[in-house]
Amino acid sequence: MDLGIAGKVALVSGGSKGMGRATSIELAREGCKVVVTARGNDAVDSTVAEIRAAGGTAVGITGDFTKRDEIERIVTEARSQLGPIEIAVFNVYGPQSGRYDEVDDAALLSAYNDMVMALHWMSRAVLPDMKAAGFGRLVNINSIGSKEVHRALPLFTANLSRVAAVSFNKTLSAEVGSFGITVNTMGTGGFLTDRYESYMKVRAEEAGQQYDQAEAMRRNDIPVGRLGHPEEMAAAIAFLCSTRASYITGQFVVVDGGRVCTLW
Repeated sequence: MDLGIAGKVALVSGGSKGMGRATSIELAREGCKVVVTARGNDAVDSTVAEIRAAGGTAVGITGDFTKRDEIERIVTEARSQLGPIEIAVFNVYGPQSGRYDEVDDAALLSAYNDMVMALHWMSRAVLPDMKAAGFGRLVNINSIGSKEVHRALPLFTANLSRVAAVSFNKTLSAEVGSFGITVNTMGTGGFLTDRYESYMKVRAEEAGQQYDQAEAMRRNDIPVGRLGHPEEMAAAIAFLCSTRASYITGQFVVVDGGRVCTLW
């Protein structure tokens, strides 16, 4: 299937590991010129090298995508190296863990900064390019916690702030649709990434249990019986970034192997 995005510049934040890395590689495979940005230089260089080795075009820019000045710098550098940005994937680390009694005002404000304000700063920075081109794709890698909160895990700040990000995207989609720009949010279920493994190892230790990757991959609470692979999320994102998905906007797209129980 031709997705119609060959030659377009795609910016992927958190693009060097996990689902971000898989998305960078998938978009490059579809012919996009990819800007890989993350805080770790080595991981960024590794992802760029893999894309180039496969014949794709990519540049790496190191920076913190939760800070306004850093986002503006990254977008400016990306534009100067590859051209106007028409696809932007927002993917940053989730807020710190903790239940309500364990988090303070600073933690709540930090979560809102990282999940909502940073998303706003990225959107504000790239929308002029998209409006000028008459084409744009904004995708936010979020969580199923925005649809069905994680009660078993201490993720109060994440559950709270991620929902605000979904509302931001829904509202923005109505304002930019006439410019040929779509805005969608990914409801991410359990995926086997390095970050997921490290988090679940800590949870296992706290419970006095041993962490086993093979066992973790098999999940009874997921109808398909397993965790997802980052490449599966990347494929869904690539489609939403395509010309074929031009009538899909303002949506919360759940990719979770059927885990969420609610109808809508």
